[in-house]
Amino acid sequence: MKKIVLSLAVVFAMATGLAQEVKYTEYDLDNGLHVILHQENSAPVVTTGVMYQVGAKDEEPGRTGFAHFFEHLLFEGTENIERGKWFDIVSANGGSNNANTTQDRTYYYETFPSNNLEMGLWMESERMLHPKIEQIGVDTQNEVVKEEKRQRIDNAPYGAIIYRTGIDKHLFKKHPYGQSVIGSMEDLNNAKLSEFIEFNDKYYNPNNATLVVAGDIDIDETKRMIEDYFGPIKNKAPRNERKVIVEDPITETRFATEYDANIQIPVKIFSYITPKSTDRDAYVIDYISAVLTGGASSRMQKRMVDEEQIAVQVLAFGQSNQDYGTYTMGALSKGDVALSKLAEVMDEEIVKLQTELISEREYQKLQNNFEAQYVSSNSRVEGIAASLARYNMLLGDTSLINKELDIYRGITREDIRRVANAYLKPNQRLELDYLAGSAPTEEEMKEAMEEVKVVDNKLQINKIYFDNDKATITDSASKELDRIVNMMMKNTSIEVLAETYTDTKGSDSYNKTLSQKRADAVRSYILAKGIAADRIKAVGRGEANPIVDCESKKCSEEEYEQSRRTEFTITKK
Repeated sequence: MKKIVLSLAVVFAMATGLAQEVKYTEYDLDNGLHVILHQENSAPVVTTGVMYQVGAKDEEPGRTGFAHFFEHLLFEGTENIERGKWFDIVSANGGSNNANTTQDRTYYYETFPSNNLEMGLWMESERMLHPKIEQIGVDTQNEVVKEEKRQRIDNAPYGAIIYRTGIDKHLFKKHPYGQSVIGSMEDLNNAKLSEFIEFNDKYYNPNNATLVVAGDIDIDETKRMIEDYFGPIKNKAPRNERKVIVEDPITETRFATEYDANIQIPVKIFSYITPKSTDRDAYVIDYISAVLTGGASSRMQKRMVDEEQIAVQVLAFGQSNQDYGTYTMGALSKGDVALSKLAEVMDEEIVKLQTELISEREYQKLQNNFEAQYVSSNSRVEGIAASLARYNMLLGDTSLINKELDIYRGITREDIRRVANAYLKPNQRLELDYLAGSAPTEEEMKEAMEEVKVVDNKLQINKIYFDNDKATITDSASKELDRIVNMMMKNTSIEVLAETYTDTKGSDSYNKTLSQKRADAVRSYILAKGIAADRIKAVGRGEANPIVDCESKKCSEEEYEQSRRTEFTITKK
């Protein structure tokens, strides 16, 4: 073991030597455009990138998807670039290009041989100064976005998990992070051309952007060209000043079910709201994710996939944004293993992180891996350009490109335990059952409810009664419980609250204890029939809400029995 630890330490020391400082120059043009230049002359390539401070969270209700739509629309053409010729120009000049959108920003870039630097600057200045926003372009890109949604989300296995469209809407109730980046196709269809023009005028301005040029450049010459191409561009609106939207913390476990017709293997998901990207704890979450599922030797992989063989695959990933982060973990069930079993094991692994320090060997492995990731992300000018823009715009500190690795190095084993305790509590999360198939139709739901009537969200069945002073399920009670189980199996979106009562023959504490035992018996019976644990809650109410007030009158045994009952309420449909 000592030899292994020593070799890991040597590897870490070697990797540290590879993490070289990224030098850069930054300044502002008179119109507010922030410029960052990084000179690296080892290879004859240069990346020109522009990041705009506009993302999905800036969209108006009823007009979701605009930020992502513009990622496509602004490749349509400009006053000086013929419609549909953008990619041809890039390719003809030996370059490549792309763009991407998140909740917080939109980023465009071109990479050319360094002798075509001016081409990249001209094209990005054209995008900012002379975009052609016409109905034909809107119609064309509308179809492109629809096809992207079909390919990546609607028709892709686990697409709603990968792109979080089936997760974030359950986590965020106030903050716009709850809406998807790709947005609503209905919203885009209903938007007028004037709304797209207004969106461009509001957000695509120099004072709302960061320009990065990285690679084989001369700093002074590049500054001159930037002034020529971007200096004359005027702002059509003030810089995007975002209002603070506070999301209420999750204090009670949220349960949800999503369906995917493209899968056969269901998934159990835990998802949490975590700190924003500038918070040090967000970096610790990255470490936690790596411990649980970061490779073949990670904890959940070894236990759930290799040893106990209850999962086909495990997953965990964090996403830190400007306002809040999220952390998601899950497992794909193997065979007929219940999702509740996966949840149980995942909870056990979380508790280990909360109560025990990770081993020194795991800790060294973490640091080595994150060192290697840093070196890899800054090994090409494209990666350096994107990092410089991100640190500047989203984290407010360009110098983090040279400091972030020190943040990871400074994380301790105690930090990992502390953060697991602070953010990974059961009452702070979403528990999602991601199931194969399609959600029940209204007709299917109607059929499922026929044998169990519902009035005011209350299941109208014969009450589940208990014998005096006992918590055992009787034969007659089991028949009624079977009806509930059958209904829940037919309609997997239903969750039930079972409330069990006692009569007034005992003390308050006795009644409370006995009623909870009865509630637990009801829940155990339903669980044994194959209903997932997160779909049935059971609470003992003691002598509350008696059908007959047996304290002020003498009750018959039948009247006492009516108070020894369980009532069922649908808590989700």
